Amino acid sequence: MDTSEYLPMFLAECRENLQELNLAVVRLEEAPEDRETVDAIFRIAHSLKGMAATMGFEGMATLTHKMEDVFELLRQRGTGLTGEVVDVLLACLDALSGAVDAIDSGGAESLDPELLVERLGALVRERDDPEAVAEAPAPELAPARLAELGEGRTVLEIHAVLAEDAQMPAVRAFQLLAAAAEHGDVLRSAPAEADIDGFDGRVVEVLLATDHEVEAVATALRSVPDVGDVRVAEARVAPLEDVAPLAAVEEDGALVPAVPAAPSGGRKGGHQTVRVDAERLDQLMHLMGELVVQRTHVEALSAEADVPGLGQAMQELTRSSHALQAMVMQIRMIPIEAVFMRFPRLVRDVATKLDKHVELELVGKETELDRTVVDAIGDPLVHLIRNSLDHGLETPADRIAAGKAPTGTLTIGARHAGGSIAITVKDDGHGINPEKVAAVAVQRGLITREQAQQIDMRGAIELLFAPGFSTAAEVGALSGRGVGMDAVRDKIRELGGEVTVTSVQGEGTVNEIRLPLTLAIMSALLVEAGGQPFGIPLQRVERTMRLDDHPIRSVAGRKMLVLKDEALPLRRAVDVFGGAAGSGEEADTHVVIVRGQEGSIALSVSKLVGQRELVTRPLPPNVAQEAAVSGAAVLSNGDIVLLADCDALTLNTHPALSASERPVALGAAV
Repeated sequence: MDTSEYLPMFLAECRENLQELNLAVVRLEEAPEDRETVDAIFRIAHSLKGMAATMGFEGMATLTHKMEDVFELLRQRGTGLTGEVVDVLLACLDALSGAVDAIDSGGAESLDPELLVERLGALVRERDDPEAVAEAPAPELAPARLAELGEGRTVLEIHAVLAEDAQMPAVRAFQLLAAAAEHGDVLRSAPAEADIDGFDGRVVEVLLATDHEVEAVATALRSVPDVGDVRVAEARVAPLEDVAPLAAVEEDGALVPAVPAAPSGGRKGGHQTVRVDAERLDQLMHLMGELVVQRTHVEALSAEADVPGLGQAMQELTRSSHALQAMVMQIRMIPIEAVFMRFPRLVRDVATKLDKHVELELVGKETELDRTVVDAIGDPLVHLIRNSLDHGLETPADRIAAGKAPTGTLTIGARHAGGSIAITVKDDGHGINPEKVAAVAVQRGLITREQAQQIDMRGAIELLFAPGFSTAAEVGALSGRGVGMDAVRDKIRELGGEVTVTSVQGEGTVNEIRLPLTLAIMSALLVEAGGQPFGIPLQRVERTMRLDDHPIRSVAGRKMLVLKDEALPLRRAVDVFGGAAGSGEEADTHVVIVRGQEGSIALSVSKLVGQRELVTRPLPPNVAQEAAVSGAAVLSNGDIVLLADCDALTLNTHPALSASERPVALGAAV
């Protein structure tokens, strides 16, 4: 069987299974009596072994087969995992992950399982007699009657049909047999287990002796990917010959399944899912963006034309395109759980290296955001988590001395906040010490001793984002090289987001990342400055007003717009956008209050054009470096509009130290 066409799906499912196994092993270490997790681990490992064997990757199949021995012992003995067992299993998962990456890059698994198989074998030998772990003999089908075959248990006839577009039928057949075996003894199957490797049909039939409910068995079978129709019925007749197909129960000549059959292509819960190449989703979003641009153009033309019925037709077209746009956006949205699933293993490994006790809490795993954001947010979160574990949380002894519980708490959460998503990494450690941060900054030559005396909590947090800054006493595997927070800042700014840090000494630190839900289409307020259009993200616009309606004062040489409840720094858009704003001489007539990392700022512009939906495009890194712009979009008339970088607009508008006194830009957080 030629398996090359199934390789992309095999790699994708392997990565999903490995991630689930990592999560399950860590969960079981924390809750040893969780029988459901033990069963899930065994089922996933069994499926992984079957897929690897079917695809011809013998190293992976051998290793996962030996891992099954350990998992089977867990199920038989009902005991949890010791630290030694967890370490060996996680090492196996790392090796399997490396093999998957090697297959993806070079086509070969590059895995020698011998050493890990020996370590797994030692675990088995230490805990049980070698004879006890020998594979159980296959059930003999000598008795002729079903009651005898089932040994008093219910005997079910299972008829499963793979979906028409099912890929890797041999793997799916193996998974069906494995799922059935989880609920009893497989007395007979078509195809037989020995013939699965060459199976390329769609129908799988099983005779199963079980103590489980019919519905439970049917639900387990329907959970296998690419399975369409599943019928499960209690058998009341003698078994058919090996050469005959296994049929469901017959009453009056009609097939009567014991439970309702799932619709073709169905999944558990009645939902049908399809794997789609990520590049196709990107192309779909690109075309949707082009449709948005053309829709805006047609709307402008229809507003100028006097054609009977055109206005109504335009409204219907706008309504339909809005619905289509919302659906395309929803298709690209995936739960952030896809990122969160890797963190229990990360926290476990780092806490073990640091000899710290940490309880991890994951909040808002179901929160959805755009696939491109999910792909990009993983590394910044890893930096923040490592910082919290290394620099934030104390050792058990230090926590007890401070009157805290010896186990620290790390909370990673996600929630929707308006048109953005907010992701927080919170610890209950000792917090940030401004004096210590200032002393390290002086030692590294980032500020002077006089400036250090003025550093408060806010200034200390700003220093943490300076390139090369680290409070670690020595360079280690986790920190000390000054690479981390500045990398987080740069990555989040590339995504059009912001990161903030708040801390209370003795109580802990909260890192928060705010990102747009999608990076492709954004709502913006269109303005003009110097005769050129600019877009300001609508979620950053607090309000707009006429410039003449409010007095302007000069404070310490800086212009301030005086409002009823506050005074804000006033800056001209033609100044902050630099050469990108052109050379127009129009007078500023309106003010836009923009919210950024360093607070809010009043930005004066020559014209308010209105709200637009813009298809964003990134700018090359060497373009407009001196201007506060983060991207570009094309308007319906073909003009290019630059998008304002709101954090850069507000940078240093509320400095703790004057700009002339600063040797580095402290307000680098975005």
